[in-house]
Amino acid sequence: MPKKNKYHSLESSPFYRLRTKKKLANLLFISPNDFSSLCTSNKRYRSFDEPKAHGNGTRRIDAPNPKLKSVQKRIANLLQRIQPPDYLFSPVKGRSYVDNAHHHKRSDTHHLLDIADFYPSCSCNKIAWFFRQRMQCSPDVSAILCDIVCFRDSLPQGSPCSPILAYLAYSEMWDAIHGLAVSTNCRLSVYADDITLSGDRVSGDLIWEVKRTIHRHGHTHCKKKERTKYREPVEVTGVIVKERTLLPPNRSHRNLTEAKRDLQQAKQPSDISRLTARIKGHESQRNQIT
Repeated sequence: MPKKNKYHSLESSPFYRLRTKKKLANLLFISPNDFSSLCTSNKRYRSFDEPKAHGNGTRRIDAPNPKLKSVQKRIANLLQRIQPPDYLFSPVKGRSYVDNAHHHKRSDTHHLLDIADFYPSCSCNKIAWFFRQRMQCSPDVSAILCDIVCFRDSLPQGSPCSPILAYLAYSEMWDAIHGLAVSTNCRLSVYADDITLSGDRVSGDLIWEVKRTIHRHGHTHCKKKERTKYREPVEVTGVIVKERTLLPPNRSHRNLTEAKRDLQQAKQPSDISRLTARIKGHESQRNQIT
């Protein structure tokens, strides 16, 4: 089950009503002179395409340079101290993909939705609104924060603070979806861009209203990844929910078997070390689930 962490309200965040660039610099452990390079340098990011899981195409990654990444990590760490709702499982410290699946363990019906191109559809204007209106930062502080966390007018895939900002800036959308689920006696969990709704029954009307809410806030759902399961095994964030138990997916067993086979044939110390670490990782994941 999720671990207990110490959180505070949004109004207790050090970003709340932050009014001066000097205080912002102190909060981020940098000099005010660093803002220029963090916000305007043309070498802030390294962009490349990364294969998606299970061979489903590629995604664009914008990786921040070490200095920018360090500042973004600091921002993420501070924002993740704001009390998260019970339905949010990522990015929340102490909550995992297994906890996310466990949330739906006792349901008969599961409906899974995925937001398409999630971070690229989180606009810089919405991030600016969050810092200016929700956090009540001064206009210049809000502008600097937006320049630090945004790239090409949206949240970059690759920034350590994109996951928490994608939740906080769109918390009204997530809360509205949660309200819809509760009103129909259903459970909701959010794991980054993965939405899972479950219950004795998940009605078509509920799914329609959830989709309307997503679209109203500037996002779209991925039709290829949408699915409904009724009293059938279903994969929820990499965990199989079957007959009210949690199981590793078949590919986990296959990958572990292949790694053990390759280890038996390996001769180079570097290959042995790499495969041993891979096996430990697979076994650790399976132990978390079972």
